[in-house]
Amino acid sequence: MLSLDRIDIRILSILQREGRISKSALAERVGLSPSACVDRISRLERAKVIASYHAHVDLRALFDVQTFFMTVTLRSHRASDFAAFEAYVQKVPQIIECYALGGGIDYLLKVMCQNVDSYQALVERLLEAQPGVDRYFTYIMTKAIKAAPQPPVDVLVEMPGARRP
Repeated sequence: MLSLDRIDIRILSILQREGRISKSALAERVGLSPSACVDRISRLERAKVIASYHAHVDLRALFDVQTFFMTVTLRSHRASDFAAFEAYVQKVPQIIECYALGGGIDYLLKVMCQNVDSYQALVERLLEAQPGVDRYFTYIMTKAIKAAPQPPVDVLVEMPGARRP
């Protein structure tokens, strides 16, 4: 496990919010020389703490899309059943997130389609493919209230019981 200090946490926090910040501006904000800051960023990238850099594109600004949430319960709970369902999900680009859950529901999926008809066609293809679905429920997103891609690193570090860097 990589040991992180307060400067590493600050670098990660700033990069989470401002991924396009210049290395020199970042170095200034965390109180390092540009070369020392770049060294730390490189170490965090090599350790896979920084997994990627990307732009968050507002798809609704470009397309008329609808977001659906789907809960799925499988017919059987053998390892091969989970593997078959998860392999199927990986092949469907409209399924943009999928989480395995503990409790009464096996999976929570986030699906983006053009409209209800295209979502229904996706569901029909899923059921025809026979990846072991016993039952599913659909929820249509009407409004996004809060949609952060992940919690801020600096907030997590300060939570009670958090493993300190």
